[in-house]
Amino acid sequence: MPPETPPIATESGDDVEALRRRCRDVELLAFDLDNTLYDEGRYFEAAFDRIVPFLAERSGRPQEAIGRRLREILRAHGKHYHYLFSDILGEIGLDPTGGLPDVLALFRSVRQPLAPFPGVTELLRDLSSRYRMGLITSGMREVQENKLRLLGLAPFFEEIIFSSTLPENKPGQMPFRFLLEKLGVDAARAIYVGDNPLFDFRGPNQLGMLTFRVPNDELDDLDVVTEDDAQVRIQGVQELRGLFLAPTMG
Repeated sequence: MPPETPPIATESGDDVEALRRRCRDVELLAFDLDNTLYDEGRYFEAAFDRIVPFLAERSGRPQEAIGRRLREILRAHGKHYHYLFSDILGEIGLDPTGGLPDVLALFRSVRQPLAPFPGVTELLRDLSSRYRMGLITSGMREVQENKLRLLGLAPFFEEIIFSSTLPENKPGQMPFRFLLEKLGVDAARAIYVGDNPLFDFRGPNQLGMLTFRVPNDELDDLDVVTEDDAQVRIQGVQELRGLFLAPTMG
């Protein structure tokens, strides 16, 4: 039996039928990865399981104190903070420059399996049988490739764009344009699903893609201008099932 189709919800009270009509013309569904398809915090926790003992041995500081401080820095600055490991190295008396490569190597090489959000694997499987599928993710390519391996989601995507490897990263247009051109799909027939208005929506909005935003506790109260926000807010990627896999669309 196929999963139950959840109700469609939009925060702005959009005309759901008009949205359904727009979605009937869609050929390509593109997704962000972190905090859209899985909880990125799980990757950080798995990485800390390897990094904390390493730092404790190098510094002579207690593992509990190092782990607590790492989580404090992460909570204070968010998961896009680029100086997390430099900060902790300096605080525990290690050279931030000389010690960083070893810590990043541990961060890139997490081996603990990750789980997507509930129902995501089944949703992507079903969507990929009817639509073109793409993924655009920023961050270090080695880390993002490792996350995809641990999640087991890569086979569902026809194209995966690691936007940090391009001359222009998200939120610029280049990664989204690159995906559209590689797959030969017009922007008006494509959607992008993400969680972060700082990085996910400006580029696809400018190109004419339809954009969807899923919740992220760290960002939900962020005040952003309209052009940087998604056109439609949903409560999770599972709501896409009602728009793109409803029986009436077959």
